[in-house]
Amino acid sequence: MQREITRNFVVEASYVANRGNWWSAAGLSSFNDISESLLAQYGFKVGDTNDRALLIAQIGNLNSGQKTTLANRGVNLPYANYATSQTVRQSIRPFPQYNTSISPTVAPLGKTWYDALQITVTKRYSHGLTLNANYTYSKALDLMSSPDIFNRSLGKNLSGSDLPHQLRVSAEYQTPRAHQGTPVIGNPIVSYLLGEWGIGIYAQYQSPALLGRPAGGSAQPISDWLGRGPGGAQLKKGTDGLPMNPYAVNWVGYDGQVHAEPLDINCHCYDPTRTIVLNPQAWESVPNGQWAADQSSIRAYRGIRRPQESANLSRNFRFKERYTLQIRVEMNNIFNRTLLPSPTSALANFGANPTAAGGQFTGGFGTFGNLQTGAAVPGAARSGLFVGRFQF
Repeated sequence: MQREITRNFVVEASYVANRGNWWSAAGLSSFNDISESLLAQYGFKVGDTNDRALLIAQIGNLNSGQKTTLANRGVNLPYANYATSQTVRQSIRPFPQYNTSISPTVAPLGKTWYDALQITVTKRYSHGLTLNANYTYSKALDLMSSPDIFNRSLGKNLSGSDLPHQLRVSAEYQTPRAHQGTPVIGNPIVSYLLGEWGIGIYAQYQSPALLGRPAGGSAQPISDWLGRGPGGAQLKKGTDGLPMNPYAVNWVGYDGQVHAEPLDINCHCYDPTRTIVLNPQAWESVPNGQWAADQSSIRAYRGIRRPQESANLSRNFRFKERYTLQIRVEMNNIFNRTLLPSPTSALANFGANPTAAGGQFTGGFGTFGNLQTGAAVPGAARSGLFVGRFQF
């Protein structure tokens, strides 16, 4: 839908959708993974601790009783001279000589989904001003890999490029020449020096990147039986029955006060070198021998916003007909914002205490890493470029 509000002012709204099929997705296929049905053929059951002990044991370390049990189940060395340093689980792979998945080079199994509302505002050049603004509200999903290739639907998830909100604004203004008779600036020389300067701005604001879940952290993960899994840690349920907020509580702000409410990670109200911004108490490990109940990314679980803001100032001075002097100044990160990296989130030991030195965190779950030594670069500081060009 498009509507002309005034002669030089247009608003447009669009629904944009895309569906993709047959993307190359090697992570959705493998010829060398173990399924639960394959384990069942040999009498193994996922979750049985005795079966786990047999599967993860090295063949050369088996006692006579274990060897008898395996022989009764039809588990033998897959071929002569097979390395006895391998585990029993490795020996029952379809291709036991390879200890990894075997994925086809091209597996056209991937799928993508994209839906968006796009709103565009355009002000065509008039009164010295040109303006364009674009807002996009969207959702992007994909199925390019899966924690369990025998249940591929587990891999349908938010795309890493999913950005619910995006706003871009660009504008350019050209200063007019003052009319003769206007005090001071109406002087022909002053009017020539002040008029026809081009001022441009570009700004982009969008949702921050998704944060990864902490790793499952099970003492006896399902990978001990199947060689893969279990998936990310799960959010605990609060007293209200809803998932707990993954951001820090009882954090100390610049005001020196302890705040009980969940932290707004983009509030600029805390010291990033001394604050754990994520809540390890909100997560729990996946139960032993089980898949994670929720394999997907959490859409509201995001890191730091990184706005882009730049401006420029330019002017062409013409002398007679053959000579032109162009002056241009370009500024990036014009407000000199501190652009932090995303905090560390995808750790298996999310409950461990972060490392610290000199009262500042150097690593660990919910921290920004080693900011004080420059190991994690906050982002480019404000910079400017001056350009002068004389043409004849």
